[in-house]
Amino acid sequence: MLKLRQFFIILVLTFPILISFDSTGINKKAIASYQSPEGIQFLSYSEEWDQAKLIDLYQQLVKNKHGKEIYSLQEVSIIGGTHSSSFTKGSYHALTSSITLYQGDTYTNPTDYAETLSHEYGHHFAYFYFPSHHLPFSKWLTVRGIEAPELQWDAFWNYNEKFHAYYPQEIIADDYVLLYGATHKVEVDDVYSNEAFYLRTEHENSQLPNVLENSKLHSYLEEESGMKIDESRLLQLPKLADWNHSTLSFQISDKPNVAYRLNLEFHQSGGKASDGWELYEITTDETKNIVNFSLDGIDQEVLSASDYMTASIDVVDLSTSIGFETEEITLDLSKISDKHM
Repeated sequence: MLKLRQFFIILVLTFPILISFDSTGINKKAIASYQSPEGIQFLSYSEEWDQAKLIDLYQQLVKNKHGKEIYSLQEVSIIGGTHSSSFTKGSYHALTSSITLYQGDTYTNPTDYAETLSHEYGHHFAYFYFPSHHLPFSKWLTVRGIEAPELQWDAFWNYNEKFHAYYPQEIIADDYVLLYGATHKVEVDDVYSNEAFYLRTEHENSQLPNVLENSKLHSYLEEESGMKIDESRLLQLPKLADWNHSTLSFQISDKPNVAYRLNLEFHQSGGKASDGWELYEITTDETKNIVNFSLDGIDQEVLSASDYMTASIDVVDLSTSIGFETEEITLDLSKISDKHM
């Protein structure tokens, strides 16, 4: 009886794949086409995309780390119109092993789809090597360190855009982006304008454990796919090490060329928060695994009038554009006299 029940659960959860990941429904003739050396058909259904742009699109795709699974990708199509969700730039169809890119009349440069291609190829990677990842008892879920009740499991029959970040299919695709996806450098000048933090490559679901420091998951992905994860892209979440009236110190990855922005607000009990303060540090070869933020530039009247402060850190690796934001922490300023560096 137990085995029959398990079979029924699997059937209910997997059958929707066949009716949800269908073809794109494109019936008209392609305007331009290109077949890659791996046999992938690139098809344009937009006047803005000719064969030369499709070749450039292919070059964007293969910047993502790939293995034997790339030979099973059948098609990448670009259409001028929108998806049923107007914000969607791409989708993956598991049944046909194909990717569709939308809004081709608006996004006319192959680089416009770089991150979208990484994410959609992440779906292809996931269904090729880990076909049960969308099930609540998959090994991937266990190794990823997520409890099944934390996620949404009804994407196939009850899809809702507001739960996008909690569908396992989207989580593993973003995992691929961070661990295997194409990267690019960030200019130092973009740090102090904050653009580097706005445009960084980050996981959509910031509430989940940091995939960049999950060594057990890394080993599992490498073993199943045969694809090594480049250690230079790994990054740990900063952790508060010490603090006093003049300095906040955080333990970080021993890695140069990483930008950190400390976001501070000062509060009075029962009152409003002060204006926010942003402090910046960029690591060098001499930084090692501690970053110090000086509070000397903070208005001392604000400090003395406040009961507590809240802090979070934005991070971006300038060599890869990969980053994240930490959860906010609260520090009781009444205890500041007891702190010593």
